[in-house]
Amino acid sequence: MNVASIYARLYLDCARRTLASISHAPWTLLLPMALFLAWVVAVGLASQLGIVGGIALGLALAALGSCYLYFLGELVANSKVRLGEFRKSIGAYFWSVVNVMFVYWVASLVLGAVLRGSPQAESADIALRLVALVLLNAVPEVIYQRHTYGGLATIQRAIQFLQANWLEWGIPNVVLLGALYVLLREGGDLLYPLGYPGWVLLSVGFGGLVHLLAVFRGHLFAELDGTSHRQRMFRYRTAA
Repeated sequence: MNVASIYARLYLDCARRTLASISHAPWTLLLPMALFLAWVVAVGLASQLGIVGGIALGLALAALGSCYLYFLGELVANSKVRLGEFRKSIGAYFWSVVNVMFVYWVASLVLGAVLRGSPQAESADIALRLVALVLLNAVPEVIYQRHTYGGLATIQRAIQFLQANWLEWGIPNVVLLGALYVLLREGGDLLYPLGYPGWVLLSVGFGGLVHLLAVFRGHLFAELDGTSHRQRMFRYRTAA
């Protein structure tokens, strides 16, 4: 079997595990939409509080992120997922998320101070976000699967994973994100003319697809992290 066949089987196995995980708790497909609505409410409340509101909004983002990562981790681990664990989920990875956010905030603060008044300041800020989007791509999986705590430790672990698996991780992520974008665009053209009901259907459907992608990423991370290309080739050739 060639390399393409081996990795096609690996990705297919991760897709099967994703569907199996979701089948145990299909209600989690609504979780992204529910958390997004909570975020909208938090933004509305924080806008009334000035600087304090900004801090509160950051903490709310960390709490919502922790909540999602907790349930995501339970799904990927094939554990029983219960809505009654919502309170527990908020604090499960709260400080791990806060620590990563703090590192990013410090980096943006330093960059802003260095380039204050410079015409390149805005471009540099955009570049920082793009770099973070790439280098921190595996941070969610590192947090809930490797249980890292410190911001720098989490970022370092995520970068090490990407260095070792950039191609195996990048190809399916780019392909699936591209498919999501196309579906969102086409779905928008189809459902937006329906007004509010169409917006609800599109939001719930898109949130469910994002959730499927997140669970797939979790299974893929578990498959890739800690194994080498040679080990995967041997295992899947032997299984065949």
